[in-house]
Amino acid sequence: MKINRIVVVMILCIFASANIYAKKIPVPEILKGHKDKILFTKLKSKIKITPLFNGKNLDGWYTFSKHGVNKDVEKAFNVENGIIHLAGESMGYICTENSYRDYYLRVVFRWGEKKYPPRQNSRRDSGILYHFPAAAKDEIWPKSIECQIQEEDCGDYWCVGGATADSPNQKINNRIVRTANFENPGQEWNTIEVICIDSKSEHYVNGHLVNHAENLSISEGKILLQLEGAEIFYKTVELLPLK
Repeated sequence: MKINRIVVVMILCIFASANIYAKKIPVPEILKGHKDKILFTKLKSKIKITPLFNGKNLDGWYTFSKHGVNKDVEKAFNVENGIIHLAGESMGYICTENSYRDYYLRVVFRWGEKKYPPRQNSRRDSGILYHFPAAAKDEIWPKSIECQIQEEDCGDYWCVGGATADSPNQKINNRIVRTANFENPGQEWNTIEVICIDSKSEHYVNGHLVNHAENLSISEGKILLQLEGAEIFYKTVELLPLK
């Protein structure tokens, strides 16, 4: 009997640790009346969303720059006061260790003051790159679909490393231009939401749908946040599985 009790306690502990960061939230507004809601088989009135960033450290992520994987010799990728702080001259990124598909992603960011050569005179730039295949190599920049985070261009698509996508919106080479600018000015916080379902995705900026694409050539993979010549802060990175 004592052995059985111990086994039960161990199972409960394992289950609790696997869900330690999951929390219940109301259904996000952009999902409530979504045209693809019938496909969101995990969507309920109260749902659990998993923070990919735990607010303490970069557990579940790895770093990449010209120095290699997890060789942050320039101390460019940090967590300070519960916020991810990316800053430094080397291009690079933090990337999830796990791959994901069919999800709602919510990211909250703001710009810092610093800009770095050779882009010190350019607009501040970063990005959320998703569907980075687990088998693809780390590089600047890896095969993926990008939700652009750049001053006045938030929500653009970039098809990176040979990825492709179709959209009725204006397309310039590998870029699909967002329909309007809803970025908050200066160093105010901005919310980016990305919905990925099957081979489609949508980009929202501060609650506004600004871009969408279909026939994505990749529909599953890791998620990364860029350091691309501008200081940037990320305080929220949350994911809700939709299937």
